[in-house]
This record gives sequence, structure tokens and C-alpha cells, in this order.
Amino acid sequence: MKIKTFVSISILVLAVMVIAGSCATMKSPDKMVYERFCGTWVNTEYEGKDEPSVKLIYNPDGTMTYYSHLHDTSTYGRVSYTVEKRWTDSEGNSWYHIKETWPIETTGTGYLLVKLDKYNTILEYNYSGTDYPAEVGPKVKLSDYRIYYRY
Repeated sequence: MKIKTFVSISILVLAVMVIAGSCATMKSPDKMVYERFCGTWVNTEYEGKDEPSVKLIYNPDGTMTYYSHLHDTSTYGRVSYTVEKRWTDSEGNSWYHIKETWPIETTGTGYLLVKLDKYNTILEYNYSGTDYPAEVGPKVKLSDYRIYYRY
């Protein structure tokens, strides 16, 4: 009887450890939201211009680095960002309200309405320094439009 009890308890403990281990490695919903648009985004049409940046790298830790030239190894700048809201439209595109916080030397806050196509290959956004833009596109007033492609 003691051996059966010991084996049963051992199996139960082992099962709990396996389940707990798999749950610990699962991604939280917040991390999954970030992973959708995190990565490197480029638009070579911006090459040679002061603004906008040619390359953006969104990191899952809530930082974004940007570069003036595609092959630069040193960053042009860095900002912190937070996803304030996320939703999906009827066409399968993901939308985000992203709040950026600029470092001390250029203090400020920016508000982005981001559209990520359903294929996860085109990132478009409109940026404003006062509030989230109502739509995404090059003709939206009082905001700056940018488009980038997955690199």
C-alpha cells in the first residue's frame, strides 16, 4: 500500500511540475500584442531625409530605436512606448493606440494610430503630439503619416 501511495503522489507532483513549467513559458496576452508589430520596419524612400527615419526597430520591452540610414549601426534615437489599446477590424488588420515617451533631451509625448495589415508586412501610422489621430493616411490633417515594410 505504501508503494502505491508513493508512486501516486510522485506522479501527481510530476504532473503539477510539468503543467506549471508549461504555463510559465506561455506568453501573456500583453506580450502577444507587442510581438505582432515588434521587429524591424523600413522604408528606403525616407533615405537621405532628416525626417522620417528609414528604419524603426520595435522591441517587446517597450522601447523603439530609429535610424537615419538603413545600414547605420548607431541609433538616431530611442523612445519608450506603450500599447494603450488594440483591436482588429473586419478585414483582419490590427490597430493600435501607441503612446510614445521621448527621452529627457527631447521631452514629450507622441500619440500614434497604427495600422498593421493582416499579413503583418505593412505598418502605417499617423502621429500627433496632442492626441490620437482619428484615421491613418497621408491626407489626415494635423498629424504626420508614415509607412514602413517588414524587414
